[in-house]
Amino acid sequence: MASVLSLRPRQLALRFEEALWEPSGLEEALTREAGRPLELTLTENRSVLLSFRRKAGRIELRLHRMFLHAPLFVITALGRGLRRRSRKADGEVRRFMNDNLFRVRKGERKMPPLVTRGQAHDLTEVFSRLNARFFSGRLRVPITWGRGSGRARRGGLTFGSYDPVLALIRIHPVLDRREVPVYFLESVVHHEMLHHHLGGVSDRAGRTVYHSRAFRQAEVLYPWHREALHWEKENLPQLLRASQALGRERRAARAVARNSRTGARRRSR
Repeated sequence: MASVLSLRPRQLALRFEEALWEPSGLEEALTREAGRPLELTLTENRSVLLSFRRKAGRIELRLHRMFLHAPLFVITALGRGLRRRSRKADGEVRRFMNDNLFRVRKGERKMPPLVTRGQAHDLTEVFSRLNARFFSGRLRVPITWGRGSGRARRGGLTFGSYDPVLALIRIHPVLDRREVPVYFLESVVHHEMLHHHLGGVSDRAGRTVYHSRAFRQAEVLYPWHREALHWEKENLPQLLRASQALGRERRAARAVARNSRTGARRRSR
């Protein structure tokens, strides 16, 4: 029987310390790092945390106010990214944003409706089995089938995700198929449960690592971990096609609903 994980996760504290930068000082530092004139706008946008465009030799940069808490190495990395000199810089900035999602105002973010019973698999049953076996039944985190909008990445799909702001696990509905073995679905859910349980740990450079050594050691406690990796490799093309089909169905359903609303408005005039 697999070992039960300790329920004392190595998770980073979320501290609301004073800002490290004044807005004008942050703009000056970014201008220096970017190597060209820069105009900075700080926002409270909850969905777009960073965006920029180049216009007439200048960079127009929009950042969430969380960047007032960014350490110098993140600002340096962001500047390198604006100069398009370092892909590693993008990773450092993304890690900072992920670590600081708690600074994003959550007042208007609501928990979506939780849908756990699918056509082939029930996520509540899967979660309960894993929770009992690996977490002594103590893990409390909602789980739901997603909308099927998980992004395709090079050579793969995002089968599951953990939202640290809502503390919510989403599973791609492409896995709600009879041909998807239970052990593969369990491996995905177990992976996301570990993200909730372990959070991130800080490395020697002060960066946050989510797939740490402790995470990997816990992940392989799932007894069919290797089989799940092999099944994914063998069946990924079919899953990609199924995901694309789900996307087409979703777009068609939206179009029907949109046309229905338009027709109703016209008839009411």
